[in-house]
Amino acid sequence: MTFSVRLKGEQTAMAVAHEMPLLDDEGRVMAVRCPSAGCGAVVDLINGRLDGHIVRGQDCRMSGVRVVVSEE
Repeated sequence: MTFSVRLKGEQTAMAVAHEMPLLDDEGRVMAVRCPSAGCGAVVDLINGRLDGHIVRGQDCRMSGVRVVVSEE
């Protein structure tokens, strides 16, 4: 599976996840592993964006970033 993320003012980044995302009963993606280096938290997707989460005691820079998930 691959997904793309884009921080404001930066180019879109592609991330490859080796595990499947968490899906709901209808097959919609509920959560993915954060692609930020040093994070790797499993994070809820809310309206297509990574939910806010903490890494090393600070807000992860990927919090709130729009994510597009696709199967590879």
